[in-house]
This record gives sequence, structure tokens and C-alpha cells, in this order.
Amino acid sequence: MRVESHGISTELPPGWEAEITVRPESEEEAALATGEQTTMPVAHLANFPLPPERGDFGSNAVEIMTADDVLVCLIEFDRGSAGTALYAREGIPVLTPDAFSPESMQRALPGQSGAQEFFSVGGRAFCVYVVLGSHTRRAETVEIVNQLLATTQITPAD
Repeated sequence: MRVESHGISTELPPGWEAEITVRPESEEEAALATGEQTTMPVAHLANFPLPPERGDFGSNAVEIMTADDVLVCLIEFDRGSAGTALYAREGIPVLTPDAFSPESMQRALPGQSGAQEFFSVGGRAFCVYVVLGSHTRRAETVEIVNQLLATTQITPAD
């Protein structure tokens, strides 16, 4: 199944679900106070049921993950950041097992592992943050993540 919204599209494997959202401007001030994004698109892709309320980097979702679960967060940042030092990589990255570490988690959870990469596509700046339910199975799981990311397309900025 293909999902598409806000210039982001991807082909979901069977059993996966996704939501691509933009936080309403009315919630912007509260979001800034908690360190979340403001009104830029955020895509959450998961092989488990996503809870209705989630932070940009998966809070409320990572806490319910099992060892078999994967969460991919694709977070857009201000377009003025595209191509700057942090976002210099052009194109959606391919992740390696070595990119994942329990220390890369926003909040350490037993057995889980995370990876974060910054990049630009067509004048748009992004972070991809991936959480694996099992650090020990990262070599096989990262292949699934990369297959998903290979189907992801981002429409260039206007």
C-alpha cells in the first residue's frame, strides 16, 4: 500500500502502517515548549499499531514496541536548513547495522537500538530516526528499513 501526504510518499510492506502529519499551528507554542517540531511534516512508519498520540521522535510508540517491532520517523525541518552542514548529505540515506546503538535512543529502553541521520532532498531538510525493538537483531532488521526507505520519495521544495 502506498501512502502519500505533504510531499512525502512511501510503499508500505504488508502489515505496516503509516501516518504523515503536520501539527496544527494552534499547537505550535506547546510543541516548542516540549522540544517537538512545529508545523513541518512528520512521517511515522511502523510494523506495529501506532498509538494515536506520538511525539515527533516516537515517544508513546517506542514504549510499546516489542523485539520484533520497527519504527521509522521521518521529520522535516525548516527549509532554510537544507544543504547546510548538518543536512549536507543529499538523498535519503542507506543505514548500516553499525549506525544503530542503544546510546542513540532519545530515551534508553531495554533491548532497543536507534539510529539518526540528517539529509536534504530537493531543498528540503530531514532527519530519519529509526528505532529497532531488538539491538541484537539489527543486521537483519536494517535490511527491512532500507527496503522501506528505498521506496520513499520526497517532492522537491517549490
